[in-house]
Amino acid sequence: MLTALFLGTGLAFISAAPVAGPVSAMIFTLGMKGKQAKGRWVALGAGVVEGAYAFLALWGFTAFMQKLSYIEVLSKILAALILGALGFHFFRSKKMRKPAALSNQADEYHNAPKAFAIGAGLSAVNISLIATWTAAITTLYSMNLFQFSKLNSLLFSLGVTVGIYVWFSVMLSILVKHRSQLKPGMLDKGLKGMGIFLLGLCVWIVYRLVTEHLFNA
Repeated sequence: MLTALFLGTGLAFISAAPVAGPVSAMIFTLGMKGKQAKGRWVALGAGVVEGAYAFLALWGFTAFMQKLSYIEVLSKILAALILGALGFHFFRSKKMRKPAALSNQADEYHNAPKAFAIGAGLSAVNISLIATWTAAITTLYSMNLFQFSKLNSLLFSLGVTVGIYVWFSVMLSILVKHRSQLKPGMLDKGLKGMGIFLLGLCVWIVYRLVTEHLFNA
């Protein structure tokens, strides 16, 4: 049983590491603003939804989703819009370039439900997570590392939630700790670089959508 839990945690921790999605970008933004508590609630919301998607992948939900391909297209459009907005924010935001003020923990915890909902929503629109976890689970199945029972499926999904939350908590701690040590010029270049990267991801998603669904129609 514990094998399923640990595998889910480890895989989720590794898969969350690249800062290349709406959730990562949002948490990076909060970390740069010194809002660690709010970022953790966003991470928890995202982790819960991704854990649920992993559970659905275990039970063959991908086959059902293939019949509703328009949902995947819609999720990609939403992801492109979110990444584009965040990329522009990173590139232009003056607030993120100011020294991080000490955040009011009471206010952040008061807004916990909203932050949780933001994280959950950002993960929920990314339907492709089901396909990602299907590929990972297929590999695990071929390795015969644990029995795919209902209990193990729940434990694996719980592990995914834990792994996502732990990674983003580590990321937030690093950002909050070292953010104030960055020189203004270096910080500006780093934020602009992140903005360009996210805008590039937005363009790439749009390009893939156009080539896959218009030219191949």
